[in-house]
Amino acid sequence: MLRKFGKKLSVFMVLVLVVASLSACKGGDDKKNNSTGNEITETVTPSPTEVPATPTPSPNPIDDMTLKEVYKDDFRIGVALPIGYLGKTVLTDEIKSQFNSMTFENSTKPDAILRQAACAAGLPGTYTEPVINLDSIESYMKFAKDNDIAVRFHTLVWHSQTPTWFFTEDYSVGGTKVSREVMLKRLESYIRQVVTLVEEKYPGQVYCYDVVNEAIDPGQGDANGMRKNSLWYEVIGPDFMEYAFKYARQYAPEGVDLYYNDYNCYLKTTQILKALEPIKEAGNIDGIGMQGHISISNSVERAIKAPAVEFTAAGYKVQITELDIGISEESDANLELQAMKYRVLFKKIREAKQEGKINIDCITIWGLYDSASWRQDESPLLYQYRAGKLIRKRAWYGAMQDPSVKAIEL
Repeated sequence: MLRKFGKKLSVFMVLVLVVASLSACKGGDDKKNNSTGNEITETVTPSPTEVPATPTPSPNPIDDMTLKEVYKDDFRIGVALPIGYLGKTVLTDEIKSQFNSMTFENSTKPDAILRQAACAAGLPGTYTEPVINLDSIESYMKFAKDNDIAVRFHTLVWHSQTPTWFFTEDYSVGGTKVSREVMLKRLESYIRQVVTLVEEKYPGQVYCYDVVNEAIDPGQGDANGMRKNSLWYEVIGPDFMEYAFKYARQYAPEGVDLYYNDYNCYLKTTQILKALEPIKEAGNIDGIGMQGHISISNSVERAIKAPAVEFTAAGYKVQITELDIGISEESDANLELQAMKYRVLFKKIREAKQEGKINIDCITIWGLYDSASWRQDESPLLYQYRAGKLIRKRAWYGAMQDPSVKAIEL
């Protein structure tokens, strides 16, 4: 009797285990959030129950891999750097291992290159031949060359960080503005000198130039969306952009790509494409740079992928040139959402590249670590720097496609 009862009990226990296993295998669909928002918008932190818990750290083979290795067949991985990192081995070691493209955050903008005193002292010889100097990037160009890191040059022409004295007769801040004809000559001279000097001193290192930056502003622009609060627009006129690309093509080495760069491209895709039409028809532009300053509330599909697909369809190469993803508060929940957003962004762009929908050449992160970011209050980058140590955030693991980071947008 006991033997029979034992057999029945054993069968019953097996059935219980099978049913429990089947129940555990059932899973629900990941929730998706299709909401959209503007760049750098205020974000609402979801309650912890809406966010997957951060997994317990464990030995991870991804820790021994690099960003440039993961995406070597898809696109370059870049980083924007200020002057001052070369003396810190903990920073340069990570830069060398992770990145194969480099942008100077401020050192190649006009206000860092033009020399006011020399321009004024050299008159009249410098009237249409401004004086430039690129010595400040010497050590970084050597670092890039020694470590096989390509350089993207940002930027030749911009309404901001171009000194007002560059547009005056005597190179003084309050001087009389020069004529259109004189300013066109200064523009050509500046581009010729910069591009020629870069190629002479650092041959083959610069693979692309942001020729013009942020010239489209539909909200406060002219009828075609061209930004009016720009001395380039005021002194030369709306066609300054066509001349800038013409001169850049004339003096840039063959094979070096020329880019137009802008923010919030998803809000002004049509205006950008219209403004670039004559430049493209002349064969003087290769690509469009999308800055990518977004927040965790932004939809990757709308803010990044959709305009990139449209630019590609119009015949342009695409780069994401200044990527950072802000959070409103540095909570564990927000940091995990940020990691998820980085994973989704890199995943969607890579898949679109492989499908032939986006001709993406590079994704550049706009800074190395949070406390040095221009958006430091939003902790938007892949690393933190604390007590002399560079710490990889969950965002880095998201960009690396670590399976511990969910590839969904909440």
